[in-house]
Amino acid sequence: MRAPLLFLFLCCSSFAWAHDLWLEPDGSELVLLQGHRHSAHAGAETVPYDAARVVGARCVDGEGRQRALTVPAGSPVRLPGGCAVLQAQYVSGYWTKTAWETKNVPKTGMSGVLRSWHAAESVKRIGRWLPAAGQPLGQGLEITPLRDPLTLASGDKLSLLVTDDGQPVAALPVAYGDDTRGVTGVDGRIAIRLRHPGVQLISTTLETPLTDGKADRSLRSATLQFEIAR
Repeated sequence: MRAPLLFLFLCCSSFAWAHDLWLEPDGSELVLLQGHRHSAHAGAETVPYDAARVVGARCVDGEGRQRALTVPAGSPVRLPGGCAVLQAQYVSGYWTKTAWETKNVPKTGMSGVLRSWHAAESVKRIGRWLPAAGQPLGQGLEITPLRDPLTLASGDKLSLLVTDDGQPVAALPVAYGDDTRGVTGVDGRIAIRLRHPGVQLISTTLETPLTDGKADRSLRSATLQFEIAR
């Protein structure tokens, strides 16, 4: 029952989780965007966000070397476009749902609380394939392709590995587009069949209890992004 309960929680909790996060090429840079451009959900193609909530970015260069990037202050955040793999981390913080509204605040001191959570997410874009792209970056929740996804076409299957701090995570739901496609096995792996050309977004969310008094649950989401031509 873990997967259905998790996605019921996500669907009913907050509009914050209805927005996709992705990296879009713009000249020599990649722009971090949030919105509904790649989703069937109703809403604006892009929505504004606070750049201060982008808490980190990592780059794997053409030699397979990993390094942290400085996140600029302006929104939308612009990052270097020359990375073979680029990951950005965004933390929207504490959310509390009451009988009347959902607010981006801790539950502390609020009445009528139905549920509360702390939300963080990341997006990892594969721009160029090299052996290092087939290995987890090793920090936080992430999805890693186990073969070059850039050579695939609509209808092909892609094997994926879901890890948390580099360790496989079992029984975790994985979504492709707007559909949950299954759960990871005991080895943290799952195979997804690609359905369309263009930008691909594959995501998962890990829910764990919180004991800080500010929220009941931690929700960490990770998205794998790449593009196929056909």
